[in-house]
Amino acid sequence: MKIKRDTPVDRTIIPAALLPAFKTHCRVEFSRDDQYLTQALARALDVFERLTEFHVFGVSYIWTPDWPTGSTERLRLPLQPVEAMVVTDVDGNTDISASYEIVGEVGTDQVAQQWLQPVSGASWPAASASVKLTIGYADAAAVPPGIVDIAFRVGSFLYENRDMTAITAVDVMAYANSFITGYWVPRA
Repeated sequence: MKIKRDTPVDRTIIPAALLPAFKTHCRVEFSRDDQYLTQALARALDVFERLTEFHVFGVSYIWTPDWPTGSTERLRLPLQPVEAMVVTDVDGNTDISASYEIVGEVGTDQVAQQWLQPVSGASWPAASASVKLTIGYADAAAVPPGIVDIAFRVGSFLYENRDMTAITAVDVMAYANSFITGYWVPRA
């Protein structure tokens, strides 16, 4: 299996769009800390991504899996949540996405492992075929409310606690265990 990032990650769009609501959450009525608040929110979302392996910031990857030729088994997608996919054949120019589907739902209040499988009657492509996976969310309005809530709580913790603190466990950061229990997808 080979996976390579295809587009850069923009970690500014979602925090900037969420800034007015985040300022209300933090009870900040002035603008002199806007840049720091945006950075705290971006760091909170980054922590969420690292702890859960569930992507918030929109990005595309090119994935070349180990295709199970002659098999009907499904392939576990290496990244979550997949918003769109394009499967291209060996030449890299022929879109064969219609022969494949993603199963497993990622909704606002549930997360399940996502899989790629051939549709009825289709088979797996040649070994050098690739899949372009578009993951994460394109804008702040698409981010589930549960993730926004956790990001606001952790971001406000980072805003209020700018200096070094003794962190003895994940529980020190408000609602940090919600990262793991609510959005973490077990990897088999």
